[in-house]
Amino acid sequence: MKKLAISFITYNRAKHIREDLAVIVQPTKEKDIDIYIYDGSTNMQTEHVVKEYVQKGYAHIHYFHTDEKVSASDSLCQRLTYAFQAPDAEYVWLCGDKFVIRPEHYAEILSYIGKSYDVITIYGYPLKGTRRFDNLSRFAYYAIVPITHLGSTIIKKKLIESFNISEAREENAPFGVQLSYLRAIANIERFRGVVIDKGTQTSIISRYKTPSGSASCMWFSWVQNWYHFIELLPSAYEDIREGLYNRPDLQLGFFSIKELLRQRSEGQFDLKKFMECRQYAKKVIVMHNIFVFCIAILPQRIAKWLYGSGLIKIFLNR
Repeated sequence: MKKLAISFITYNRAKHIREDLAVIVQPTKEKDIDIYIYDGSTNMQTEHVVKEYVQKGYAHIHYFHTDEKVSASDSLCQRLTYAFQAPDAEYVWLCGDKFVIRPEHYAEILSYIGKSYDVITIYGYPLKGTRRFDNLSRFAYYAIVPITHLGSTIIKKKLIESFNISEAREENAPFGVQLSYLRAIANIERFRGVVIDKGTQTSIISRYKTPSGSASCMWFSWVQNWYHFIELLPSAYEDIREGLYNRPDLQLGFFSIKELLRQRSEGQFDLKKFMECRQYAKKVIVMHNIFVFCIAILPQRIAKWLYGSGLIKIFLNR
């Protein structure tokens, strides 16, 4: 059994997988880390990319293709389930295909694995340094936003492999994996977790631009579904639950004045969307609802002018 396996979830992105493998295939071989690729593609391009590398002697790459007869949603659930259950490794690192963590960080990750940490999160935004935790609540408060990035979290396989990802996604599709992570570590007696912060030098992002749809569903995902995600967390997080609702806004400024003006100017946010989500926005957005409402009713052209004029810098620096 290997210490660590990287599980890639991909769909019709052979170019991304080729790019990812070009970066990590040799370093993972040298560090004895296996690579598993779970593909839901409607063609054989990704499989051909993998075969090229295997034929070059990279036998630590394992390829799986999900059943083409199932729906896209079921296919994704299959791949996620296999990604946690199939690898013959102590730790599983679930990744998307849009970015990879720089291989120079593997040694540090493996050092924490060697110390038997339950969960290791590595993040690309400045978080004021790497932090180690023996308190579950403190870890969750600090790591709740980092773990939303697919590719940021390494977890002990024995903790996660029994969880039903399909059920978690039915409860909350955008954050089903993250819900499973936090449930998996909720009842550990002597919890140990670490968040590794390497700032802008953490990852290599794909040069290929593939629309994800995240911009158009910003309010659906990060207001309504985020609220429900926090509500679904087990009682182990009760002491910090109230402080988790607005963590994305506090850490990343998702709903700052500037961002709301941008969203309004691009039509991602309007009065209808605000009214649909206002009960969630009270907790998820740091800014008072009355100010959010005022931006929601702005004509798009005015919002666009305010966003681009620089006048916003005169006001609140949120």
